[in-house]
Amino acid sequence: MKKTICFLTNAAADWGGASRVVYTTLELIDRTRFEPVVLLPSLGAIVPRLERLNIRYVDWGETREAKGLLTHARDVLAAAWLLRKHRVDLLDVNVHFWRPAEFLAARLLGIPIVTHYHAVVPDCGPYMRLSTVIAPVSEFSARNSGPPGVPKVVIPNSMILSRFDAAKDVRAAVGLSREHVVFSFIGQVREIKGVDLFIKMARALQGDHLRFLIVGECRDPAKFTGAYTEERLKSEIGGDPRFLCLGYRSDIEDIYRSSDVIVAPSRWGEPFALVNLEAGAAGRPLLAALDGGTPEAIADGENGFLFEREDLDALIRHASLLAGDRGLRERLGARARAIVEERYTTAPVRKLERLYEALIDRTFRPDEVLAG
Repeated sequence: MKKTICFLTNAAADWGGASRVVYTTLELIDRTRFEPVVLLPSLGAIVPRLERLNIRYVDWGETREAKGLLTHARDVLAAAWLLRKHRVDLLDVNVHFWRPAEFLAARLLGIPIVTHYHAVVPDCGPYMRLSTVIAPVSEFSARNSGPPGVPKVVIPNSMILSRFDAAKDVRAAVGLSREHVVFSFIGQVREIKGVDLFIKMARALQGDHLRFLIVGECRDPAKFTGAYTEERLKSEIGGDPRFLCLGYRSDIEDIYRSSDVIVAPSRWGEPFALVNLEAGAAGRPLLAALDGGTPEAIADGENGFLFEREDLDALIRHASLLAGDRGLRERLGARARAIVEERYTTAPVRKLERLYEALIDRTFRPDEVLAG
């Protein structure tokens, strides 16, 4: 008999790292053994995808946080009614809350809870202690997150390779030629992502055959700390014609396909950035800061190069080496693809499924889940 897994998320669209991981899991989960039902905050852009996958969903609204004793009690009863109605065997949580009614309802019904950490969560809400298991995305996140006393099982991100295999080369469309060696920064255009280091690296590299793409949205720094405005970005680029600022792109897989090297000079302690895997899925080497969980996916000199955070000289040195050696780029890119195929496609989801079964069957032992 299939086990029903209820996914609690505050994302009604595939718009960021955490939401992308949730909906990738839903595509890859073994439907002969598990039946998903998704609690959505609204009927957003993800609905057609869920319907294509024949996955049940509920327009649940925002997660019910405690707002007074009577209201909280009513919300707990509503959540319990929903969990029983759908015969839920396990609650899979993908956002961090303070006192969500859904947690308490699940625990009162004896339903195990797996809470995913897509970031480092040192100051977690009191109800996080109700989780049966915390599933951080990396060892780095596990070491630096609470709460103490709750078992942690690392479940890395998964990738669907077909998306990258079907990508198009858009060089001509954005003004690039086959002769250009293209370095790309893909992500939030913010200080924490190290876009300034990317710009300094680019300006230090010589050669008209080089091109530097910045792909991401400029935002209001009053709302997003450290965000770049378009004016600031242009000022720091300084009129260098080798830069192309493409803004937000929905066809991000095409950008990977059209790049030669991906650069991720982040400085904030990335738990396990999707760029680590997306670059590999596209068969491109990653030049990344030795930061957070990145070394768990990138081995220096094997599928990319690592440099100490803020070490601009090392960043320039590695970039210069890659710029001048096509064979090296291809070898690193091929190994990057192989690593993603081996470790980050179905393997994390199969591990998550073993965790589900152990918790539902009440046979959970962390060492067995890790070893299976």
